[in-house]
Amino acid sequence: MSRLLRIAAEELRCLLADRGALVVLVAGTLFYGFFYPLPYRDQVARAVPVAVVDLDRSAASRQLTRMIDATEQVGVVRVLRERAEAERLLRSGVVAGVVEIPDGFERRLLRGETGRVGAWGNAAYLLLYSQVAGGVSDAVGTFGAGLTLRRLEQAGVPPATAMALAQPLPLDIHELFNPGGGYGTYVVPAVLVLILQQTALIAIGMVSVGRRDGERQGGQPPLGDVLGRMLAYLPVQLLLALVLLVFVHGVYGFPRQASLPLALWTLLPFLLATSAFGLLLGEVFGSRETVLQVLMLLGVPMLFLAGFAWPAEAMPRPLLWLGWLLPSSAGIDGFLRVVQMGAPLREVAGAWTGLWALALAYAGLAAWALRRRRAQRGAVPAGAAGDAG
Repeated sequence: MSRLLRIAAEELRCLLADRGALVVLVAGTLFYGFFYPLPYRDQVARAVPVAVVDLDRSAASRQLTRMIDATEQVGVVRVLRERAEAERLLRSGVVAGVVEIPDGFERRLLRGETGRVGAWGNAAYLLLYSQVAGGVSDAVGTFGAGLTLRRLEQAGVPPATAMALAQPLPLDIHELFNPGGGYGTYVVPAVLVLILQQTALIAIGMVSVGRRDGERQGGQPPLGDVLGRMLAYLPVQLLLALVLLVFVHGVYGFPRQASLPLALWTLLPFLLATSAFGLLLGEVFGSRETVLQVLMLLGVPMLFLAGFAWPAEAMPRPLLWLGWLLPSSAGIDGFLRVVQMGAPLREVAGAWTGLWALALAYAGLAAWALRRRRAQRGAVPAGAAGDAG
């Protein structure tokens, strides 16, 4: 054990002396952790500006306009009498949607006929478009339910029965694990885990490549060397994970259903697997620049292979299997289930056990690569030995 601690202390000194790797690991994690969620601070678009073209100019059209303005999704900023002006405002970006109430709207309703309302939005901005469509649909639906309720009451139907007939299947939506229904709460916690992986892989790979020239021959056994170096990075990774869990989740209000000890325990095999993978990459790549370039390039593919930005069920099987060879896939899956959804650790036993297996496999491969490199380095060609004599 004391040998492992000595190796860990030596690796930690190498990390602290390597400014480039230290900046990537610590500053990079904190920078991305705090600033990546910033664009998602206002997660849900509210009061999206729309213009209403009221061609009917009746009491019913004015009531519908007020109901559209009262929704959370949209806000009426202009009430116009010409469609051309509304189209101009939509094309110039002043409004994100247009609602048209046709002439004769109230008259059709009084006759018991079906009224029609037109709604247009700029589909180039899908979030705004969905808010316009959803807000107008909710307002029109509520307006129509009110008309049905009044007609039933006028026909002598008891109020309770009329309410049940007007809205036979009321919809009551509760967001269990994303209370605000925002995109940030969905995507950022998973990306934070990927950030922990990518910055650690780059830093560990850079340190591993950089220390090759100064490595002494006849050092520690390869597996012990790898395990000791993995141990060196663990407290730094745990501290960074703790900062992200406490401060980033707290500042941006992301839900956290698990205690801090349980959250860190869930991440433990992921962090060890990441360290072992980084040590293996450090044996594979030939220069520090290659480590940085390749891992920066692979960041987005790893994001999609994790199976949350793109549904895992819709991915081809080979890509799905490839994703599970990366620590981030199982790490994100287990982290989200335990920390964000409040699942007990036994419900993610498959992903958690898989991460331990990855840690052992990558540690073994890194030790094999280290042994092979040392053997090649220690072998002296016969001709070279003769020349030296």
